[in-house]
Amino acid sequence: MDPPCSPPFFVGSVNGLICLFNRRRDTYIWNSTIKKSKKLLKLSWGTSRYTKYGFGYDDSRNDYKALFIDHCGNSYNGEFSNMRVVVNIYNSRTNSWTTLHDQLQGIFLLNYSGKFINGKIDWAASTGIHDYNVRNIISFDAADETWGSLEPPICGEEVFNIKLGVMESELSMLYTCKPGTTSDVWILKDRRVNVSWMKRFTIEYPQYAVLYRFDSPIFTFSIYLRQSDKGEILLLILGKIMIFDGSTKKFKHSAIVKECNTAEFYGESIVNPLTISC
Repeated sequence: MDPPCSPPFFVGSVNGLICLFNRRRDTYIWNSTIKKSKKLLKLSWGTSRYTKYGFGYDDSRNDYKALFIDHCGNSYNGEFSNMRVVVNIYNSRTNSWTTLHDQLQGIFLLNYSGKFINGKIDWAASTGIHDYNVRNIISFDAADETWGSLEPPICGEEVFNIKLGVMESELSMLYTCKPGTTSDVWILKDRRVNVSWMKRFTIEYPQYAVLYRFDSPIFTFSIYLRQSDKGEILLLILGKIMIFDGSTKKFKHSAIVKECNTAEFYGESIVNPLTISC
């Protein structure tokens, strides 16, 4: 499987289409199943210090959207000043980019790649570049291109050890009480006016587990339940596939995926990226 750019950075995946970019920010929408890709119009990205991104789909208009959120500013002796946020949005229907300068001011997105669930792209967020405690979750609505915010399930304490992800088709958060011991898996039940989270289960790691940078909120995760809750639990995170027993929620074994910081479950399709524009 050869991606259309190298080295590829993963933006997101929707309907069997994968959005990738390289260090020159050449951006592609690729279907690895039918081996076809579309190179998007070149986007100028200036002097970004931190770049976050996401890929989503507006099913009401059959419109795929790629986002690049750039935190720009001046750097001196490790300190940043004059920080500003620039948001670039690609629309597949018009095959064009829109640049916005007045959004997400005072907000710092933590995880690089946003998670697309139920029409929205989500990022864990803090209040500044040097703040890695998850303060809230910022979402982008792929249909009306508006931003929203909701509180995580764990609030009012140090929340560095909380990570954003997906379990099946639900927005999820992984809260590690003490690194290398256990993690609580929470899922979002309702994201409307009264935000509702539910703790689904707790997974237990092996003794003396080495989980380097496992708890950092800049990385996301995906969970897949094989057959049922009593089957195996597959956790994809930071270059690892970890398998837990569905009954006991205890660790069984893991596999290392070398040179990989992003892991996602992928569903094949025959959607042709060359025909998604008007």
